[in-house]
Amino acid sequence: MTAPTSRVGWPASGHVRQATDADRILGQIERGEVRAGPEAAREIAARHQEAYGAVWADPDDVFADALAAVTDEDTTP
Repeated sequence: MTAPTSRVGWPASGHVRQATDADRILGQIERGEVRAGPEAAREIAARHQEAYGAVWADPDDVFADALAAVTDEDTTP
């Protein structure tokens, strides 16, 4: 059984239940105010890459640079 409410939809006691962050965010997602999920993440990443360039280094390039740095240090007289 639900508690009686006043005419404005608040509990008759006058206390308002504070929504949790999770409730608020899930409501925003349901209403389409916030996008979530892999497709949205890909679109956001594509926009950022277009605006700022590639921010994630290619792991192969990082390894090659590290190897070159070590090799250069070993051959320097």
